[in-house]
Amino acid sequence: MQSTKYRKCAFREGKGFTLIELLVVVVIIGVLTSLIAISISPNKPSPQRESRRFQQVLTAAREQAVLFNQELGVELKGDSYRVLQWRAQQWWPLDTEQFSEYRLPQNLSQTLWLDGLAHEESASGSDLPQPQILFFSTGEVTPFGWTLRDPALNDQWRLSANALGQFDLQPEPLQ
Repeated sequence: MQSTKYRKCAFREGKGFTLIELLVVVVIIGVLTSLIAISISPNKPSPQRESRRFQQVLTAAREQAVLFNQELGVELKGDSYRVLQWRAQQWWPLDTEQFSEYRLPQNLSQTLWLDGLAHEESASGSDLPQPQILFFSTGEVTPFGWTLRDPALNDQWRLSANALGQFDLQPEPLQ
């Protein structure tokens, strides 16, 4: 019996780490590494990232129009865009988080192309919302082209859609 007690004591006095201690150290190192990676990664908005965001909003609007049998539109103004809904014979802004007005970062500028021509904002001064891109409950979409440009980075992306609502996002050389 004495030899068993001696073995237990000898084992406890050994110089080593338990599995739990090793796992705690690995977790701490992982958390610190992820925090460093997050703080180092560039968080500056890019035309590509913002164009993908716009494409996701348009895709969600097209799907909502079809699923809920609604007529939706997108209004672009200066440095912002928002999704509108046709109700009671006029356009109303959708106040959901996904479709509310979104302002582009200051360094980016957008241009809408309809029928091959750059679309100018109307100078009518009306406060009533007027969408330039329409999503019909049948799944049809106003064909358009939309470019997002960052002159400082010399970067430009173009999002286009056909009448069937198929989107294409491509980098575009600056002119």
